[in-house]
Amino acid sequence: MLLLAVPAEAADSRSGNATVAVEELNQRSKQPAASQNGGMSERGVRNMVFYAFSLIPDEVKGPDGTMVKVDKADPNKFVIPEADARRVIRAATRSAYADVCRLPELAEANYNAMLTEEKKKQNWNREQILMIEALHLFAVSFFTGNASFTTEPDSASPEGEGAAAEGAGDPQAVQKAPPPPKCPPEQRVKVEGAIKAYVAAVGAQ
Repeated sequence: MLLLAVPAEAADSRSGNATVAVEELNQRSKQPAASQNGGMSERGVRNMVFYAFSLIPDEVKGPDGTMVKVDKADPNKFVIPEADARRVIRAATRSAYADVCRLPELAEANYNAMLTEEKKKQNWNREQILMIEALHLFAVSFFTGNASFTTEPDSASPEGEGAAAEGAGDPQAVQKAPPPPKCPPEQRVKVEGAIKAYVAAVGAQ
């Protein structure tokens, strides 16, 4: 199931304090097959989005508080471009640091700011917002060491589907989560500063 549609971009246009706390974890999350732009490989991002799709609930609360069914029959409605998926994943690294540093209020503030930023950047439909929320949730679980996912050989590769079949069950096909980041006092200060700067920057947009 293909849920990403455009070429990767190297990074956000955002710079400065909002990236300080995530640099170490971004390095931890690099795969051997990382793209030339750095960071998680295209396949890694695609697989992370694939598993995030499975986390989207069958029902969500509507504007009036009643439960509304989510139609997941057409995955294309949930598609977000790869560059946007990477941005959500980077936001999740900040939330992951907040979690390990036991800063739940800042984790929530970072998540809410990410949603606000996304809604300002794009005219996302309801299904895409659900994808963004699920991707953030899965990425936080991954970066805090609580989730892993299975990668499969690309069917478009020279080896084709035969290699994919042979690779089933290959332990190397499992993308294990990086070790949870550590949070000594100096890192906690950086995390607090980075998230507060990010939240302030989003509010100023």
